[in-house]
Amino acid sequence: MSSWASRFGAWIEHLRRTRPVFHSKSDLVHSLARSIRACDPSLEVHPGEGRGTERVDLRVSIPSLGAHLALRLRYPRAAWTETVAGERFALKNHGAQELTCYDVVRDIRDLEQLTDRHLGWSGGVLLLTNDPLYWKRPDHDRPAIHDAFRLYEGAHLAGVRAWRPYAGQGTTDKREEPLALRGAYRCTWSRYSGLEGHKGDFRLLTIPIGRRIPR
Repeated sequence: MSSWASRFGAWIEHLRRTRPVFHSKSDLVHSLARSIRACDPSLEVHPGEGRGTERVDLRVSIPSLGAHLALRLRYPRAAWTETVAGERFALKNHGAQELTCYDVVRDIRDLEQLTDRHLGWSGGVLLLTNDPLYWKRPDHDRPAIHDAFRLYEGAHLAGVRAWRPYAGQGTTDKREEPLALRGAYRCTWSRYSGLEGHKGDFRLLTIPIGRRIPR
């Protein structure tokens, strides 16, 4: 995603100014698409394409260059209710952080495969949340079933990521597969918005994914 980095920063800044919080993931996806179009009217923006490992929430393209950016977004929320610029928000608590962490790592794996298959493609995974359990490192040393998938500030993701052996089938249902990453990623969070009320701190994790470089 390196060639898209400067554009991406402008998109997020525009989004932050115009929409500091969202009702749902769909709201986030469509709002980001509007910000991209506002910042770069010449780009093509296509929401919701593909299936399986080819699924993307947004595809941004420069057709003349054959360049495409595939984005997957996640928006897990903690309970929060406030009015922002006259608009009432009542976010419900999602919980199940271990499942979302797995899903984010699977998004990385899928976009690695997609960018390897398609020349001219880059990728990016975005996680926006007001739940500090995602960005705060645990303050204890007790093992958890999803330690390999944790996304706290400074966490390192590389190699094969898998549940601990004692993870129950009820937790891992449809998520049993170990996830092999070809790249190495360090989780770095940024402040997205600071809003009133408990859990009004929204933070953004962005993980850029580039194509494999032949040796």
